[in-house]
Amino acid sequence: MFLVFYTNLASETVHEIVKTIAERDDTAPEQLEPPLSAVVDPDALTAVLRDTSGYVTFRYRGYIVTVGDDGTVTVEE
Repeated sequence: MFLVFYTNLASETVHEIVKTIAERDDTAPEQLEPPLSAVVDPDALTAVLRDTSGYVTFRYRGYIVTVGDDGTVTVEE
């Protein structure tokens, strides 16, 4: 398990998730398939976390990604 901290801007959240998983998989971020946007809508993710408290969890490329309303992203294998 490893953590990534980010700001509450949607583009930075998505960027940090992609960057972290790409580094973990030893691949370029732009070569990740499927793209993260095919799994979760970045704008919807931001809206849910902005309007409610808690977290959102989803699977991406074999990882379990949890994005919290406190600005943390947890990526678990």
